[in-house]
Formats: sequence, structure tokens, C-alpha cells
Amino acid sequence: MALYEETLTKGAFQLIMLLPIVAMFSGLYATYRAGEGFWIMLATTLAVSVLLLDVMVIRIEIDDRELRIRGLLGLVVRKTVKIENIEAFEVREGWMSCYGAIHFTLPGKACVVIRQRRGWSVSFTTNNPEEVAGVLSTLGVPRGA
Repeated sequence: MALYEETLTKGAFQLIMLLPIVAMFSGLYATYRAGEGFWIMLATTLAVSVLLLDVMVIRIEIDDRELRIRGLLGLVVRKTVKIENIEAFEVREGWMSCYGAIHFTLPGKACVVIRQRRGWSVSFTTNNPEEVAGVLSTLGVPRGA
């Protein structure tokens, strides 16, 4: 059972990401009508559409064992950090103020940096920074300086 869940998205960002998908499908139709390059365009359109759909949303979920960050589909944007592997965490004001080696960002109120015992640091944006901090503190993860 999740102790914390959040879905982070922005309507304007989704609209911006849908424009290339619509353009790709338009190009796919044009190659179909021309009778050339349809299969290559189909593969490219599907790959780009999956990638763009995945980055449109960030889902953050924390339970008693791990912190999970996923995209809309969870195929490309996907990171799991075990709670026992977290050395410390840090909350910073502003969604662009984090510097994790692996960074998941959409416009939000703040960002959280997770320093791992083994592995690269991970950062993500959130609209509920103190709620995230409260859950991580409850799980015994120390707050960093």
C-alpha cells in the first residue's frame, strides 16, 4: 500500500507534447498516400509517440519498501529506489533547483534530491514537498543539509 502518491503534469506541456505526435501521424498518412516509406515512418511514429506520451506525466509513489518514479506509460521514465538504499534526502524550493544525476522534472513547487548509498543521486519535482519529506522521515530516511 502506498504511503504517498502524486501525479505531476501540466496542461500546456501536454499540449506542446501532443503537437509532434499529431505531426508524426500526418507524416505517416502522407507516406501511406505516397506509397513509399510507410513502414519506416510507422515505426518512427510509434517510437516517438511512446516516448513523448511517457514524458508527459510523472507519477511518484512511496511505500514502506521503495520510492517509484514513473512516466505515463512507465516504459522510458522509470526509476525505483529502495528505501534502505537512501542515504539522505533534501527538499529545495523551485522545480529547477535540483541537480540529481538522474533528474525527473516538470513544473512544480519544489524538488527533492535523493542521495543513494549505492548508485547515482535521483531528483524529482513535486507539488507537495513537505508531504514527501514527512513520509521519508517517517520511514527513517535522514534529511540532508
